[in-house]
Amino acid sequence: MFGYVIPDKNNMYIKDFNVFQSFYCGLCKALGKTGSQVTRLCTNYDITFYNVLLHSLAQKEVAFERKMCVYNGKRKVIVTPDELSLKMADIAVMLVYYNAEDDVNDGKKSRIFIKWRLAMRKRAAAKRLPEIDRLMKDSFAALNLLEKEKCDSIDRVADCFASLMRDITRLLIETDATVDDFTYNLGRMVYLLDAVDDVEKDAKKRRYNPLLLNYGECTNKQDYLAENMDELSFLLNSTYNKMVGCYNRMNIVLFEGVLSNTVYLGIKMQMERLLKGDEKCQLTRL
Repeated sequence: MFGYVIPDKNNMYIKDFNVFQSFYCGLCKALGKTGSQVTRLCTNYDITFYNVLLHSLAQKEVAFERKMCVYNGKRKVIVTPDELSLKMADIAVMLVYYNAEDDVNDGKKSRIFIKWRLAMRKRAAAKRLPEIDRLMKDSFAALNLLEKEKCDSIDRVADCFASLMRDITRLLIETDATVDDFTYNLGRMVYLLDAVDDVEKDAKKRRYNPLLLNYGECTNKQDYLAENMDELSFLLNSTYNKMVGCYNRMNIVLFEGVLSNTVYLGIKMQMERLLKGDEKCQLTRL
């Protein structure tokens, strides 16, 4: 359930891309600082965007420094991990852990290795952020229950991850109704994009996907999406438009270029690609 909230690098100012890259590398450093080198693999674009967003909403300035990258041996400018970034590192680990656990429950046995490798680091994160860990545990448990019941309500299953994103944000920073609605619809958008992306694979593996229960079986993704384009386009665009409407009302000052590029262009690009049956965009390289 990762890789859907990314910037549109081709239409991003260099200064904004450099900021996003620094946040990304800073998250990697924070993961390495609070866990083993393996936990650095939990670094992803989605949590990087979330980290930028929360720093902006909380009006928290960041410091930059040069650090050696353990993977390519080059010195890179990173955002110095602060208290909020360290919490983001814990959240990244917990999300990857619970997502892997959910995948195992869905029959993806290969994900057991990821869950096992992250178990100790996840426990440490849960001790530091017990309320957020409880939210995640309850949310993924509720989602698993709906999947077992073969729930055909897209709104009900999408609400699990949408509410999780909203409630985590409430625990991290002071929010208002607009921020709550934005993070709710961001989480809903991620769930829906993941469902569209996996529809053919889920059909072949006989795994749960609410789209299959609503629009029938899928043997070819492109044909399936074309046949149900009106319904799926409305489903995604209505959520996206609500998210953008909330974003337009939010007081975004810090890192506005990064956030606006991702909201207006990056997520829109992902949605359009996935509705055509393409894979998740692989163009962004940090």
